[in-house]
Amino acid sequence: MNRKRLSLILIPVLALALAACGGATPLGTTTPAEQPRLISVNGTGVITLTPDIARIQIGVNTENASAQQAVAENNQQSEAIRATLDGFGIAAEDIQTSNFSIWPRTDYDFEGQITGTTYVVQNTVTVTIRDLATFGEVLDAVVGSGANTIYGITFDVADREAAFAQALEAATENARARAEILAAAGGVQLGDVYSISAYVGGGGVVQPFVDDMRALAADAAVPIAPGSLDIQLDVQVTFEIK
Repeated sequence: MNRKRLSLILIPVLALALAACGGATPLGTTTPAEQPRLISVNGTGVITLTPDIARIQIGVNTENASAQQAVAENNQQSEAIRATLDGFGIAAEDIQTSNFSIWPRTDYDFEGQITGTTYVVQNTVTVTIRDLATFGEVLDAVVGSGANTIYGITFDVADREAAFAQALEAATENARARAEILAAAGGVQLGDVYSISAYVGGGGVVQPFVDDMRALAADAAVPIAPGSLDIQLDVQVTFEIK
């Protein structure tokens, strides 16, 4: 009689324990997917090109006690410069105004007394020259036409997209080569590309500021060396490993 009663008590307890275990791991569940194993590397691609275009800032600075006269003189010289550029076949879309300003300047004598006011007018255009063989002649001609400020000479390539494509391919190959070295050192193999991103660097080659307009005008063919242009592109590539 006592043995039967004991078995009746144990059965509910055992059922409760099984129910608790069933709640911890329900039937039909799966374990979470494993996170992919990855290798992340940087790659660099550099393409050296010969520039085929140049950009330059060409300006006219005029001063006069009359603001109206200062503007008129500036306009006259600026129109002469545009006519000169047109004579070299430079298209209108390659001539862009980058600055036009006018301001009064107070003049003083040696004793610090005000002697009057001079109005200063500046008009600067950014010019793209696509025939580098004529670069020196263009500079000489615009100075003769009235330009008295020339600076910011920058060389570039017209088709940057083609250069970027070459640099991107080189950078990607460099990243894969580095990843293969890491994978071999770790005793694993590279899998598919998991993610990739690119960063563009590099720029134009800038020549020194031209600060002596008289010397420039006296030189019939100003020597200009475009040099070379580096286009650099960096990529970050993450590979799966197996």
